[in-house]
Amino acid sequence: EGIDLICSEFASSNVDIPALPYTINRIVNDKSTDFVLDIGGDDRGAFALGRYTPAILDENDYEMLFVINRYRPLTPDAESTVEIMREIEAASKIPFTAIVNNSNIGNETTWEDIQASFEYANEISRRTGLPVKFTSVADFVEAPDCDGEILRLQLQKKII
Repeated sequence: EGIDLICSEFASSNVDIPALPYTINRIVNDKSTDFVLDIGGDDRGAFALGRYTPAILDENDYEMLFVINRYRPLTPDAESTVEIMREIEAASKIPFTAIVNNSNIGNETTWEDIQASFEYANEISRRTGLPVKFTSVADFVEAPDCDGEILRLQLQKKII
């Protein structure tokens, strides 16, 4: 499919350091390449991204999506979630452009859990002025078709 995976040598280990592999230089400096970086959900990962801020901002066609989950311990409400969002922006020096509502409780997620997260996501949108781009829903959750507002995800099984 023409997709390359670049990941830290520490991925899937118990070592948690804010570092991105050197090979990311290749994609950041190649203006013809589209790429997705998952830097984690706090300012530590964003500090590592900060190294690439000038190149990302100079290109001026990036999307930086703030992925939220109402059911995480540090982000149970809009106020605490926006605080973390601002910490990530300060650390990376890149402003977010939109919000993705990824509220879930793993395999126990129901459509009712997803519905209960809509107001949370909308409140974050009101406080920040950022649009909610979509809500992600695992393929096993029975959900109605919502005209592009829902992105169905087929989750991969983790093999240990």
